[in-house]
Amino acid sequence: MAQPIARKLLVVGGSGFLGSNICKLAANKGWETVSLSRKGEPELFNQYGKPEWAEKVQWASGNSLEPESYKDLLKGVTNVVHSVGILMENDYKSIAQAQSLCEVASAVPRLVLGMNDQGNPLDPKLRDLMTIADQVAKLCSIRTFTYISASDVFPLIDPRYITTKREAERYLFRHDEFKTTVLRPVTSPFKKGIASLPGGKLITTPPLQTEQVARAVIASIETEEHGIFDVEGIEKLSRVTI
Repeated sequence: MAQPIARKLLVVGGSGFLGSNICKLAANKGWETVSLSRKGEPELFNQYGKPEWAEKVQWASGNSLEPESYKDLLKGVTNVVHSVGILMENDYKSIAQAQSLCEVASAVPRLVLGMNDQGNPLDPKLRDLMTIADQVAKLCSIRTFTYISASDVFPLIDPRYITTKREAERYLFRHDEFKTTVLRPVTSPFKKGIASLPGGKLITTPPLQTEQVARAVIASIETEEHGIFDVEGIEKLSRVTI
């Protein structure tokens, strides 16, 4: 009987909604799982308690732009998932409850909408990804890097958001030390909020649940699938069973 492959997964942004779901699936598979974020443990644990699966995860606090703050976590890392800076992760409730386009505009972060046009506000996120990628590329153990990007079907959103995402994708694909997988989801909460507004149903791309995207991430790691996956591809990956 074949022995399971030993994996050490680093989830950058693991304390977020999607990141914590990825950590949960990985930990339940018996993978050594490390979450790196500024917060450490998810804030929800303070409200609802720490679930059993979370005891299997190392919740580390560190700054992605400062390698010294997490260099000790990188030893033996085989797979990386970068889920930082996902649109709507913190603001989807305001969007879903909005009653007009004006309320949507006020709910979406100003930096994303570009209301304050003073350079690209998303550049720090790009440097964040570049720094992580350059650090893990030095590891002899590294095999895959999964990046949670975004679909380009969002209305109202500053085009620089997508431009920065695409630049990050290109940067990862230039690294030949690991296989790169890019997922471009449309999140369900965002889709639900926009669809309730005038003209919102013109967006026909199906939304994805957070759990679907998390399952697709795990499947891509196990199958070592790589390349770019839009919504349809993510749906297919999420149904893969290993």
